[in-house]
Amino acid sequence: MIIYVLCLIVLIFWIYIFFLKKNYLNVITFIFWGIFFPLFLYQLDWSYLIDNNNDNIFNYIFVMVAMITIIYSLITANVKPYLLDSNKTIEITQLGTNIATFLNVLFILLYLLENYLSSGSIFPGLVGIDVHNKASVSVISYITNASFLFLAFDLLAYKATKKKKYIIWLVIIILIPIITRSARMAMLMSLFQLVSLYVAIFPRNNSLMTKKEKIYRFARNIIILGLIVAFLFGIMSFTNYRMSHYGKYNITYADTIGWIGPNFLQSLAPYYGYFPLSFNNLKINIINQVIHPNYLGIYSFIGLYFGLFHIDRLFGIDGNLYSENNSITNGAANVPTGFWNFYYDYGILFFIPFVFALIILSFFLFNTKNLKHGLACTVLYCWYAVSFFFMSFQNTLFTSISIIDGILIYIIIKYSFRINQIYNVEK
Repeated sequence: MIIYVLCLIVLIFWIYIFFLKKNYLNVITFIFWGIFFPLFLYQLDWSYLIDNNNDNIFNYIFVMVAMITIIYSLITANVKPYLLDSNKTIEITQLGTNIATFLNVLFILLYLLENYLSSGSIFPGLVGIDVHNKASVSVISYITNASFLFLAFDLLAYKATKKKKYIIWLVIIILIPIITRSARMAMLMSLFQLVSLYVAIFPRNNSLMTKKEKIYRFARNIIILGLIVAFLFGIMSFTNYRMSHYGKYNITYADTIGWIGPNFLQSLAPYYGYFPLSFNNLKINIINQVIHPNYLGIYSFIGLYFGLFHIDRLFGIDGNLYSENNSITNGAANVPTGFWNFYYDYGILFFIPFVFALIILSFFLFNTKNLKHGLACTVLYCWYAVSFFFMSFQNTLFTSISIIDGILIYIIIKYSFRINQIYNVEK
């Protein structure tokens, strides 16, 4: 019952922030839909594999997450990460123009090279080789895992120049990982980040738009929404196809996760297995695993310890120790959310890295108003805020490549684009 109450309370505050404050990109949007909504669905027991035991620590974790989220969202309710208004436009610099084609070609070539080095095939996904979780080549992976950087670059370039070639590049960058590597989760995350950036940089001031512009914007938004929905259902359909070993066996994802939810919603089984059932893994690990908190956050701040300092190489520390003996629901639902990392390191003080992540997000948020750094910080905000959405899947707040990718995003966006302030002088 306490989980239902928590979900309802967070929903009420989300409605207040989203509809009344019109702060569409406040972190509570990502936390509610990414954490508390799937947590609510988990409580509905749409799988016979779910552990129905009540656990106080499990409940405590989400009481704390709800409290911290509500406090933070109220503090930042009036701070919107929108840099542009009627007096500002985005311009692409000469450097940005010069490197635009190079960046897109670089991503595509390195991605295909990484495919080949990992599987012996440029298009492993098309020949039934599953490498979407295994393809990672040192140095190259910093680029290939930064797909949002290239998507953001193309979106900003299109916003600045209105040249359709950047939309074409953008579509190619989205399709390459999906087609060649069957990489769905990484591109889903990048797509959410891209949509967030779209919301942040495209105008919403109806009073300054003509009727024709309003109709065009409405139609454009409907088309984009339709494409996103089609993309999401396409991903779930492909997940079912991959589950059957590309059509070899008559089995669906619903079969593997023990789906007992409504029959008309069975197509959502891949989503249920990836997100709501991850909370089942968290619960059974809390119940069954004995943890020895280190309070250094070794497995919480993976990007720092293993991505930057490489303590696994220096001190022989196993970067996967927190997950080696994990209890899992089954092979189709095997991740324990990102909160398991936090709990493994800090025990009941698990919220320390969560609060630290919100502090980082605040730095990006408040700097979006700075003309010198604002555009880069807006992109960084959209990049990082979406990470909270995927915490119901795994620790996306502090990945092994997050520090390097964040630096790359800042440098490339800052020096490739600028904000032009328009001054209206009345005669």
